[in-house]
Amino acid sequence: MLEVLPEQHFTQPPPRYTEATLVKTLEERGIGRPSTYASIISTIQDRGYVRLQDKRFYPEDVGEVVTSKLIEHFPDIVDVNFTAEMEEDLDEIAEGDLGRVHVLNEFYVPFKESLDRAEEKFERYVEDLDEECPRCIEEGRTPPGRLQIRLGRYGRFIGCSRYARRTAAAATSAT
Repeated sequence: MLEVLPEQHFTQPPPRYTEATLVKTLEERGIGRPSTYASIISTIQDRGYVRLQDKRFYPEDVGEVVTSKLIEHFPDIVDVNFTAEMEEDLDEIAEGDLGRVHVLNEFYVPFKESLDRAEEKFERYVEDLDEECPRCIEEGRTPPGRLQIRLGRYGRFIGCSRYARRTAAAATSAT
C-alpha cells in the first residue's frame, strides 16, 4: 500500500419523489394507468398521507402509520407485484381471456380472511407519555388519566387516556 486517504464518505438516501418521478415509477412497475395517475397523486395528498413541499413528497404521520398498518395486516395486497398482477388480470378480463368472477374469488377469499384477522387484532396508534393529565388533576379525577400521543385525521396529538370514558360519562349524566 502506498497511501491511506482518511476521507469520510456518507451514503445518500434516494431522492424524494416528485410528481413526475412518482408517475415514472408507477409506469415502470406496471401500476395504474395514465388516466389514474392524477387521482393517485390527489388521493395521497387529500388524505394527508403526504405533503408536497418544494415540489417533493414528504410523508405525514398519518401516512406512515397507515402504511405500517397496511403492511402489517395486508402484506400481500400492498406488495407492488400484487398491483401489477391485478392490472394484468384486469386487462385479460377486458380482452375476454379471463373471467371476472374467477379473479374476484381469487382476490376476495384470502382478502376477507386477512380483513377478519386484522379487525380482531387492530389497535389504534397510542404512545403513552410519562405524565398525568393536567385537566384530570384540575377537575379532581382520581386517578388522573395519563397523557398519550394519539393519531387523528390531522396528524399526531396529545390526549388523555381517560378522554373516551370522560366524554361517555358526561353524555350519560346529561340524559
